[in-house]
Amino acid sequence: MMATWDGLGLRWTVGPGTEVTVEETGTGASHPPVLVLAGGLCVVTLVPPEDQTAWTGCAVFLRRLRDHADELAALLEARAGRRDRAEG
Repeated sequence: MMATWDGLGLRWTVGPGTEVTVEETGTGASHPPVLVLAGGLCVVTLVPPEDQTAWTGCAVFLRRLRDHADELAALLEARAGRRDRAEG
């Protein structure tokens, strides 16, 4: 995994050994779990808002993130399949 600043924001390139996990930060509502993307020396942590009333909106965002990640995965698989057929 490699992270670079491209002038607009952080660009994070997925690579071998990149992992995605959910980590507990403690017990109770004041220590919510977080989503961790890690690889090499880079770690990106998605943290829910401190205001628990905003957690529902955070859940909506995470589901959109999941849905778009599925969409990207399907596009990558389709393009990789076209390339494999062209080379074979």
